Amino acid sequence: MTEKPGGVQSVARAAAILRTLAEPHGDGSQPSDGLPLAAIAKITGLSPSTTHRILRALTTEHLVEQDTATERYRIGPFAGVLGQGYLSSAGLERAVPILRALCRQTDESVSLATLHGTTALVVLQEHSPQPLRVDHLAGKELFLHASAMGKALLAFSSRPAKELVSQLGDLARFTDRTITSPAAMIRELDAVHQRGYATNEGERYDGANGVAVPVLGPGASSTTFALGIQGPATRWGADRMAELADLCRRAALDIAALGIH
Repeated sequence: MTEKPGGVQSVARAAAILRTLAEPHGDGSQPSDGLPLAAIAKITGLSPSTTHRILRALTTEHLVEQDTATERYRIGPFAGVLGQGYLSSAGLERAVPILRALCRQTDESVSLATLHGTTALVVLQEHSPQPLRVDHLAGKELFLHASAMGKALLAFSSRPAKELVSQLGDLARFTDRTITSPAAMIRELDAVHQRGYATNEGERYDGANGVAVPVLGPGASSTTFALGIQGPATRWGADRMAELADLCRRAALDIAALGIH
């Protein structure tokens, strides 16, 4: 991790650990399974001793808990309280029934994200009931250039696409479908704006697709929120993007009617 002074560094390290515990793991296990200390240290780039010290402090505050049988760490109950507090204060909890209905309608995972610096921050997530699914857990930050919600946020920002893309720096390649050319990304965002929705066909992860729309208020042409559907390419691809985008758009109108846009 980048060195930061004093207390700021401690907060950044604690946040890195919490983020690591909250996200699905590379081995396919879920956050509820927890992670051993060594794995947390490796992922965050912290030393085992520093990781252990911070985990002890987080456990004391119930932000993290440890399974005494497996000695694995996972997100604690007070982290959920903080998350719920954010949703309540921002009024986002009112959108949960809308996401839930869209999830039932499509049988796929549904997410709401907002523009957060140079990433798309997932603030709400409804999980598909399917055993094979694509999830973006609340709190996860998505690459703007390699996610449907990210591209929707860029295309419907109040700022020019060229300016936004230039601020992203180098566009990292994740698969052979990832758009890494700034010029190509600007063309992609123009196309997204014209058709009204963004797509992601294996651009972040092979076999994972997504479609997203902006959450636009009445008469608005820009937004800081996007609603997306994610699923495996084995269930749907380009042939269903427009259909799913239309369902997404209807749900986005309901969300915007709540004043979330």
